[in-house]
Amino acid sequence: MYTPTLSDALTRKDFISPADVRWCPGCGDYAILNSVHNVLPDLGIPKEKFVFISGIGCSSRFPYYMNTYGFHTIHGRAPAIATGVKVANPELSVWVITGDGDGLSIGGNHLIHTLRRNVDINIILFNNRIYGLTKGQYSPTTPQGQVTKTSPYGTLEHEINPISMAIASQATFVARTIDTSPKHMKEIFKQAALHKGVSFVEVFQNCVIFNNNAWQEVTGRDVRDEHLIFLEQGKPLKFGASANKGLRYSGSSLEVVKIGEHGSTEEDLIVHDATREDSSYAYQLAQLSYPEHPIPVGVFRAVEHESYELLIEKQIDAAISIDGRRNLQRLLKGDEYWEISEGGKKLNMKIGVDSEFDEEIMIMEEQEKELLKLIKDPLSAALRMRIGDIYHEVGHKRASIISVNDSLAKAISLFKSRKVDSMLVAYRDKIVGLLTERDIVMNVVLSSMDRDTTKVSHVMRPSFDLISEDNTVGDAINVIALSGGRHIPIKLRSGEYGIVNTRQILWFIHKKLSESNKQKQVTNVEE
Repeated sequence: MYTPTLSDALTRKDFISPADVRWCPGCGDYAILNSVHNVLPDLGIPKEKFVFISGIGCSSRFPYYMNTYGFHTIHGRAPAIATGVKVANPELSVWVITGDGDGLSIGGNHLIHTLRRNVDINIILFNNRIYGLTKGQYSPTTPQGQVTKTSPYGTLEHEINPISMAIASQATFVARTIDTSPKHMKEIFKQAALHKGVSFVEVFQNCVIFNNNAWQEVTGRDVRDEHLIFLEQGKPLKFGASANKGLRYSGSSLEVVKIGEHGSTEEDLIVHDATREDSSYAYQLAQLSYPEHPIPVGVFRAVEHESYELLIEKQIDAAISIDGRRNLQRLLKGDEYWEISEGGKKLNMKIGVDSEFDEEIMIMEEQEKELLKLIKDPLSAALRMRIGDIYHEVGHKRASIISVNDSLAKAISLFKSRKVDSMLVAYRDKIVGLLTERDIVMNVVLSSMDRDTTKVSHVMRPSFDLISEDNTVGDAINVIALSGGRHIPIKLRSGEYGIVNTRQILWFIHKKLSESNKQKQVTNVEE
């Protein structure tokens, strides 16, 4: 385990991304992000060893807000991609960020298999019981009967219990926490990160726009003491404002009792043990729900099994010790293969290599041929062109610049008079941000913000994405993808600034591909 010294000890600031966090005001995601920022410095892991991987949804913007390696992948596939990352480099601390829709609907199958394989990754599932990104459709965890945009007469489906599903999949670490309890969140995240094997953490998270107060029965200050029970290793299962209630066995079932009533004592209560190998106890806890029982939060299960990536390593080592190291090309082609000549005649061909070294040379030659094909590919050629070519051909207007201290009213006036869709924002002759028409519409036009007194700095996006006009089109696309914006500032050779947007980049690439296709058609006609 890496141990940081006084000179290189990390703080939460080291993990805060410069990207502008864009969740709705009041969203529970902010609290989860803050807890993760707080826990990572305590893990004793180098910053470059962290990877955050997500799928699709509000929660899945998470990698943009972490100053670590990250991958915003496709819907539901984050666990599968994270498995590949961990198997390829077991030294990494891999985190999957998902939601109740992304993780339990289209991604349910991937999630189940990742859990049963016990891949050493940390999965955090944000559960707000709704599809937030797509504006309020019911999700796999929406309670039966709830009215939503896609269930105007109430949902007919029984909701998924994420904890029950994780335990049934034999996950070795299963826990639950709440976005309104940052101290508890941090502790649970830390335990999950230190667990060797897969860890699954469900977070009760509130969507203030499309499903506000989804967890009010356990998060409300006036009821949470009575409706929540905290699972603490080695301690009795007690709850209540006066800690005078608890859980005990009644036959094979769990029942709520009041300590001191009907002869009940604290000794009758169940002592929590998350390390039980038999998962039936943890599954019973997962089934508890309000109002019949308090809802448990904490660690349900924490057992030690060998992780998937370590088993893979052992299997490979065992295979090599028996059969020796194999050659991929020989495995694919064997000692001989069939090749069809141009005339259509089938020939039985020997590979004709006498050593593994000769065969590797042949593989490298084949790879070189493929690379040469790629270099000639029109799309690859367009991506290698200078971003300055797009600016001078399409976005040839010099970028308008406004001060951070100017009013929004002045900014709106400049947008109209100069007929631009974006402007750079400066402070003491240094570019510090970007302001777009979309920022004005979303943050000013659709709100009651005072345009005359509010400064540009209140609405602008901090810009850390300034690139040279000599950077490639591919470089620009990568920067735009990471920033989540639609514009990229360019420092021109003249010392002035320009702006290129995604529409101009797509138009430029389309033009180059069209020119290439026309040239191919002319060549074919001439031949």
